[in-house]
Amino acid sequence: MKKISRRNFLKTCAIAGSAAALTACGGSSSTTSGSAGNTSGSASSGPQTITFYPRDANVSSGLVGGFKGEYFASRGFNLDIWAYSDEKTNAILASGDLPDVMFIPEQSLDIMVQGGMLLNLDDYLDQMPHVNSSEKIEKSLNFARKFKSAGTGGLYGIPCECGDTYVKYSWINSTERNALRLRWDTYEEIGAPEIKDFDDLIDVMEQMQKARPTAEDGTPCFGTILNNGSDSSFWACMVLWYRWQGYFEHQLPYLLEADMYNGEYHSILDKDSLYYKGLKWYNKVYRRGLMDPDSINNDRPTQKVKVDGGYAQIPSGYLPGWAPTYLEYHIPGTKVFYAPVTTYGDSRYLIGINANTKNVEACLAYLDMLADPEAYLNIIQGPDGEFWYSDDQGNAYLTEAGTKWFEDGHNDSSGFTLSNGETLEMWNSPFLARNGTLTRFGDGKGGYRTASILGWTEFSEIGTSSKVFDQWRATTGHENWKEWLGDDYSGESPLQDVFSFTSLPDDNMQLMIDAIKDKVTTASWKMVYSSSDSEFDTLWDQMVADCNGLDANSIMEWRLADLENAKQIRDSL
Repeated sequence: MKKISRRNFLKTCAIAGSAAALTACGGSSSTTSGSAGNTSGSASSGPQTITFYPRDANVSSGLVGGFKGEYFASRGFNLDIWAYSDEKTNAILASGDLPDVMFIPEQSLDIMVQGGMLLNLDDYLDQMPHVNSSEKIEKSLNFARKFKSAGTGGLYGIPCECGDTYVKYSWINSTERNALRLRWDTYEEIGAPEIKDFDDLIDVMEQMQKARPTAEDGTPCFGTILNNGSDSSFWACMVLWYRWQGYFEHQLPYLLEADMYNGEYHSILDKDSLYYKGLKWYNKVYRRGLMDPDSINNDRPTQKVKVDGGYAQIPSGYLPGWAPTYLEYHIPGTKVFYAPVTTYGDSRYLIGINANTKNVEACLAYLDMLADPEAYLNIIQGPDGEFWYSDDQGNAYLTEAGTKWFEDGHNDSSGFTLSNGETLEMWNSPFLARNGTLTRFGDGKGGYRTASILGWTEFSEIGTSSKVFDQWRATTGHENWKEWLGDDYSGESPLQDVFSFTSLPDDNMQLMIDAIKDKVTTASWKMVYSSSDSEFDTLWDQMVADCNGLDANSIMEWRLADLENAKQIRDSL
């Protein structure tokens, strides 16, 4: 996304602020229907309707209806979602015509605080009991006050996804997306050959594709499937390639890759980088005819449908497959890093409230709901009595229908049909409390239920009692994934949480970073689709030259120094 200049933006904020003041004094308003100026849904006619701008395009726009809409209304608000796009984000920020609630891009937070565009949430914490009572969220609040407040010490936004993931309580998908996964039934069908390295992986992929070229209904299958709809700040198809090997992608905008297992940063422009090796690997897959040829045209939802449908032999790129369709494989020597807790939340996006909203109570109710793990349970898994149910003892269990859904091979509740005919659809917008936060519901054995059903014991038991998991155990010789990984797994890293304390580049450097992103993303796709080694090498050399022409070395040096400073800040707390 192209960022607008801070200097120009502050000027626009001042103009927008003046216009807002005139409107408040009785001037006419030309805000978009459903904007912060809308007072539809007043106390006399039911819950207030508030507008919400999401973090990305993974949430459908419009007034939320169905069981989610009913649940939101029970919490004191209706939710009207604005459609997301990079252009829309810039337009919102430049005009000052904010929704009631929005996810705030990290690079825009300071100027929005300075422009008086955001509500200071410290003045309203007593109206958000779930936010105010969570020890995990309290850490993120203190972090936001100190490091994400434009130096004011106020609370103008809250990081999302604070605390534990469900994986902390599960032994299925126990390192989540940080694992290589194979379509296991097809892998068994070809005799489960040993995979010693990533070249072997391509050979196995080819054998699997020959054994299962189409699904039972005739839908074509592919060795792997990519998408270009996730390339917002960097070439996102590198995500799983990194996660398979103990690396993280967070520093790719600065041409750095993070080796989380060993605690090191490296330039991606070197030919011994994992980035270079990843492009080579994807190109080999393409030239063997194993890649979905529409990969460059796929967006994220399209890739998800194909992967979740079991049409990939080996999921890669941005979206993993999940158990029980796809199970883990450990290539000897590869490392896996996975931390089941986020100490300070995701600092790249904070959620905040428009300072000029006329619906403060409803906005606060929405933010407080996002900190309630039982709200997560209801929104993601549907209402009590459908996929899950609670009893008069305060315990929660899967219903017979929910149990059968998992026994039939589904890896989450998406697609489940409620008794009224409504289908559960993924709500892909972050909560403040992470999905492993404990609810007040018990499990009938003295413990408590996680917000996500995927952390419930029954889900793990169903997954591990399946025929395909029995095959996995017999083939690998291990009881579970972490046992197989042994010392090649780490849940801690010297680089953990460093990202939260990094700085933002100035306007001039950001322009260079944006230009580099365009060069690298375009070149990466071209290298994946190159027809020969010589074409690949020419494209690589040109990409490196283009980056160097945009002062890549100074950007990497600045970021490395900033990361070291961030590490010192983290260690001082």
